[in-house]
Amino acid sequence: MGAHSTQPPRLTDAEVRLAEQYVSVLDFVSRCAQAIDAGDWFYLHDKAGQLEEAAGRLAKITGETWQAIRAGKPRPSTEAIRAAVAWFGRHYRAARLLHPAEPRREGGGPDVA
Repeated sequence: MGAHSTQPPRLTDAEVRLAEQYVSVLDFVSRCAQAIDAGDWFYLHDKAGQLEEAAGRLAKITGETWQAIRAGKPRPSTEAIRAAVAWFGRHYRAARLLHPAEPRREGGGPDVA
């Protein structure tokens, strides 16, 4: 695989909703980190409020997903969600740190033959 991830496989509607909302949370986590790095306390305040709202929406979506699973609907694909988060979140620091497009090998060093 190259330096950039490829687009995720085709997702169900539920998988899209989960991935997009989770990436929204990661976006605001990244913005909060940026505010702290810059010492911009107003920006931190503003983005923390938006983070709270995004996390609330994620909680609602995950609750709906869990209810659907309990009702016998198929579970979202872990691999599809992971790939979608890596793809959709590739521009956000928190997403790149938590969900790298290419997982690092144990030890963190380059592959050597």
